[in-house]
Amino acid sequence: MYDELKAYAESDVYPFHMPGHKRHFADDGLPYTIDVTEIDGFDNLHHPSGMIQETEQRAAYLYHAKRAFLLVNGATGGIFAAMKAATKRGDKIIIARNCHTSVYRAAELLGLKPSYIVPDPPKGDREYDCYGGVNPLALDMMLQSHADVRMVVITSPTYEGICSDIKTIALICRHHHVKLLVDAAHGAHFPFHQAFPPSAMDCAADYCVVSLHKTLPALTQTALLLTNDDESVPLLQSALTFFQTSSPSYVLMSSIDTCLRYVETHTDAFELYVTRLRQLEKELSGMHHLRLLFHDSEEKMANVVYYDISKLVISTYGTALTGVELANILRKNYKIEVEMAALHYIIAMTSVCDTSKGFERLRDALLSIDRQCADADKKSELTIPLTLPECRVYACDMMDGQEVPMPQAIGMTAAEDVLAYPPGIPLIVKGEVIDEGLLLLIRKLEKNGVNIIFSGNSATDSISVADL
Repeated sequence: MYDELKAYAESDVYPFHMPGHKRHFADDGLPYTIDVTEIDGFDNLHHPSGMIQETEQRAAYLYHAKRAFLLVNGATGGIFAAMKAATKRGDKIIIARNCHTSVYRAAELLGLKPSYIVPDPPKGDREYDCYGGVNPLALDMMLQSHADVRMVVITSPTYEGICSDIKTIALICRHHHVKLLVDAAHGAHFPFHQAFPPSAMDCAADYCVVSLHKTLPALTQTALLLTNDDESVPLLQSALTFFQTSSPSYVLMSSIDTCLRYVETHTDAFELYVTRLRQLEKELSGMHHLRLLFHDSEEKMANVVYYDISKLVISTYGTALTGVELANILRKNYKIEVEMAALHYIIAMTSVCDTSKGFERLRDALLSIDRQCADADKKSELTIPLTLPECRVYACDMMDGQEVPMPQAIGMTAAEDVLAYPPGIPLIVKGEVIDEGLLLLIRKLEKNGVNIIFSGNSATDSISVADL
């Protein structure tokens, strides 16, 4: 593994993907010489009173939160902890259907009973094949008819950079006496320049998780759990002991501290970063076939309240290319690796650590590919489920299943989640009824090179079911 990593690091491949340090924000002291444990003077993650507490206080200040907790196993640990702190077994919650798989795992493990709200796609001059923001009015109506809900969990920004109206959603949740958790894993950079959307903490969410490693110079697995709810602080601190190791990595925690000190003192770097992004927007607007989505300020789209300009979503719709094929061309011919490839688009993630040469390299590659593109007639084909499958049983009450060939599974109950990865949004959740449309969608995505994950590790062309 080390040899492969070393060879990749020494190659000429440019990383338009996470982590945000882009492999050149380095310190020769990492990692072995500072890899210690909770020895005298080095504090304790689960009972901080020294250097870790100081770092958490700095994080709370920078993110405008009342309390911040360091996370060393990514945003996932923070999601689990927040959901545990705000609920008890058997409680009902509302989950946005485009939430990451970790939210579904937490609900299952904690014995929670979810209902789902499905965000609509963005709508402008056409409909887009991704989820938009959560509709606050639709959420309000759900809460009116679900008086016993304890928590709402949504994702904002989405993988594509689309943000919900968190401020309005937070007011609605407060009116209904419901806690709001925002998975803002991809929005760790929001507080550090006005060109980015407002952060979840600034919009009065109760809880929020941000993944520092995704868009800032921090090592993989580093994240923060933030809260504005004083009463929840001891509950969150306790819950984190369930989902974080008792031997946290000081390499990772020092990376968090270094990252926070960097963003606090390098406002000029963010100014330059935004300038580079705006220049790239202008240059890519000259493409004739490929298209940079969501960056056109004159296009007013429904279901998009704010957009994160750091995400570069390149659409192949109307060309002969799929998103997967475009990603392959960038990888093979231009040595550019993007974050994610869907059927109709790719996502290139940027960060404050990207260089001018990196942006120029991506620009030149996309403009060159665009010149070679051919138009193609394509029917609008949404690959995101906008209707919910029938739910026969909550995942937390689900029994073990057995594998059957795909065609035989129609009408049976899924005993595992099926998700497109990345970004890790389930197509169907354990306990829901499998229909023919799901199987057709799975085959279509797989045929076009989209990675489909079966949570139960089912064999190819089979799925785990329980005939309830």
